[in-house]
Amino acid sequence: MKRLSMIVILCSIAVIADALPKFSATFKEHYKVAKGSNLDKAGCMLCHTSPKGKALNAYGTDLKAQLKAAGSKKLSSDMLVKVEPMDSTKTGMTNGQKIKKDINPGIK
Repeated sequence: MKRLSMIVILCSIAVIADALPKFSATFKEHYKVAKGSNLDKAGCMLCHTSPKGKALNAYGTDLKAQLKAAGSKKLSSDMLVKVEPMDSTKTGMTNGQKIKKDINPGIK
């Protein structure tokens, strides 16, 4: 039983770790993020508060709400577009404006 539990845990970790880069790839592809730009360097911190990807930042929380509303676990371009007019961090700039200026939309 312990062996089965360990296999399930390891498989779960592998699936989670594999899913996260896909979110970043979808973002970078949709916005044609330039290599070496601030958005490219942000990595997991586009949506998370730390590079280890634990807690979501405000932008990540808004994207999570879109995923939930769509009943999906896969980020899409449509979801990214829906959060563009939002000001996730309440700084006076929309997420879309920040992205166009190569500013991480999840950071104040």
